[in-house]
Formats: sequence, structure tokens, C-alpha cells
Amino acid sequence: MTEKKEYLIVGAGLSGICMAIHLIKNNHSITLIDSGENFSTAVAAGQINPLVFRRMTKSWRVDDYLPYAEKFYTDLEIDTELPIYFPIQIRRMFSSAHEKVMWIEKQNREGFSDYLETITSEDDEYDLAQNDFGSGRIKKSSYVNAVNFVEGGKNWIKNRATILTEKLDYSLIEPSSASYKGKKYDFILFCEGSHNSDNPWFNQFIVEHTKGEVLTLKSDEISEHESLNRKCFLLPIGNKLFRLGATYVWNTPDRTLTQDAKDDLLDKVKLLTKKSFEVVDHQVGIRPTTPDRRPIIGKHPTFKNLLLFNGLGTKGYLMAPLLAKEFVDYLDFDKELDKEVRIERFIK
Repeated sequence: MTEKKEYLIVGAGLSGICMAIHLIKNNHSITLIDSGENFSTAVAAGQINPLVFRRMTKSWRVDDYLPYAEKFYTDLEIDTELPIYFPIQIRRMFSSAHEKVMWIEKQNREGFSDYLETITSEDDEYDLAQNDFGSGRIKKSSYVNAVNFVEGGKNWIKNRATILTEKLDYSLIEPSSASYKGKKYDFILFCEGSHNSDNPWFNQFIVEHTKGEVLTLKSDEISEHESLNRKCFLLPIGNKLFRLGATYVWNTPDRTLTQDAKDDLLDKVKLLTKKSFEVVDHQVGIRPTTPDRRPIIGKHPTFKNLLLFNGLGTKGYLMAPLLAKEFVDYLDFDKELDKEVRIERFIK
């Protein structure tokens, strides 16, 4: 059993919840402080796609991340009795003949065949979306119900640790002793997402603000059997509801809902369905991303008891569970972190 440590975790989004659960399971004492302002986790569609369509490549470390994420979310689902993890097939409508050729070249290749269904005549003739070049189906895709994950995760933690709903006051942190409001901790772990720019100890590590807007549609006519993808995604989430997203606006913390983004999504969805629907919700989030599109994890270069877990970006729901475990293993057992996520890569 590991030596019990006391952690203050700042932020109850995806990274903070995953870290808290893993630390508690390793017998540590946790205080989780959160302002209740979540700009990413609870807004996200939570889709887990093992592929990157633009280059027809596998998502980074997907062979490691995917099985761990599936078990993590299904275990949490059982513990909380909330529906959290939903396997659902993604159908990619090819955007060019070249994309179809790339798919065919890889569909039976070792490493790719686990994720790509072999294209059939039915895929070529699929008629529920605009089908200029055919379509292909993804295996092992899924989505996480973000609202239930946050609610269930926080309840799981609350039953085993302390959660404070308040805004952190940085001026009350003493970094050399890792204390807050006069109370000393072994570690203070910052999982603040796009709020990282406000952090006086970690704001030199760039976590960019990537704005995204999503719509929720309601339709009695659109098929709920699979998620469709071309220039946007149309994801069934049950009860005749669908998430439609998402837009990208780089380097802005602005959370204003815009008509331009709504119009853009409603124009793109015409590629995926001609069925009728109504827009029942419009949301905006800020994704925390890094310049090299890899998370940033580790200890402050000077104050070693201050920790950072951030920059999960668009693949966060895929990566967060295993990366949290690996970070805890690094802290508890001195296991090496993946070199591509280490904070040291940004330290000159």
C-alpha cells in the first residue's frame, strides 16, 4: 500500500475528477475545490473516436487508451448507477475519392483492422446522408454522457473525500509549503482547463483557448442507430435527441453564443440528413489545448509540490482515464510519464 498523502485538487472537470478517483483508489486523502464554472467537460459531446479522419490515422496511443477508458467509465457507471458510457458506431461519409482509397488501403492492415469495418456495397449505397464517395464504419467508437459523468464522478468523490464549491484564491496559496488558507498539503494539483492562464505558477505553460459551439437537435425522423460524420458530427444521445458539432475558433476565451456558428452547423448538417428537426439547445465550451496537441502533465520546475494536469483537448474523454492513472503511478511509484506529455518539454 502506498504512503498516504494529502492532495488539494483544483478543478472538478474531466482531468480533476479522473485524478481524484485514481488518487482515492490509491489510499490518498483528497480535497477537491471547484468554482462550479465548467467551460469544457460538461459541454462536450464526449465522443470517443479511435481514428483521426483528416489523415486516416489512429488516434495517438488509442490501443492503450481505449480499453482502459471503457473499463473506467463502465466501472463508474456501475458504482454510481448512472448511465455514462455508450458504445455507438460512427459512420464516416467520405469527403473525397482519395479518403475512400486510404480507408481501403488500411481496412485490413494490422493495427487498423481493429477499428475499420471492411467497406461493403451497402456502405457505398448508404442513402440516409449525402453519399458522394461512399462511407465507412468505425468499430469500438462510443460516447460519454458528460453531464452524468460530472454528476456521478463528483458524487463518487464526495462519498469518499471532501468537495468545496468555491472559487480558488491564488493569493492564499503559499507555493513553497503547498499550503492553502494556512492548511498544508503534500501536493496541490491544478486541473483548471482553460483557466490555466490565470494561474500564477503555471501560466507560462501555454494552454490555448479553443472555442467550440454545439447544438442539440430533436427529431422523430433521424435514425438513432449510429453517429454520422462529415465536416461535423451528428450524435444520437437518446430520447430522439442529437448533438451536432462542433465549431472551432482558435485562441479566444470568449464564450458568447453566435448566430454564425449556429448557421455554420445547420449548413453542414445538410450533408448528413435531410430529415426534419428542431434546435432545442445551443451551448459553447472552451477546449484546453496545447501548441503540440498533447496534454501537459508534471511538477512545477521550482515548486515540486505544485502539479499540473491539463491540455486534454478534443480527445480528452479518450485519454484522461489512463493518463490520470499514469500520473498517479508517477507520483506514487516514480514510474516514467510518456515523454510526449511531460511538462519538461516546455521548460527551456
